Amino acid sequence: MYTTQTPNLLSDALERAYSLSALSASEPLSLGKAARTLGRTIGRGAAATGRFIASVINAQAEARARDMRYSRTPW
Repeated sequence: MYTTQTPNLLSDALERAYSLSALSASEPLSLGKAARTLGRTIGRGAAATGRFIASVINAQAEARARDMRYSRTPW
């Protein structure tokens, strides 16, 4: 089996500076904030799903109403 080496795109100094800036710039992990964000996201998804289902039900009701108004005969 052959192994391939992927080239390191960043030099060691750039990689070290990048990792230090990424670690120092990020906020500490907050479980409460993460839970609120997750809850908000789930709530928005549930609301969007509910709106979609309601629009499908309304479209079906409108189609049934249109079909009842007209007879199926071509004349």
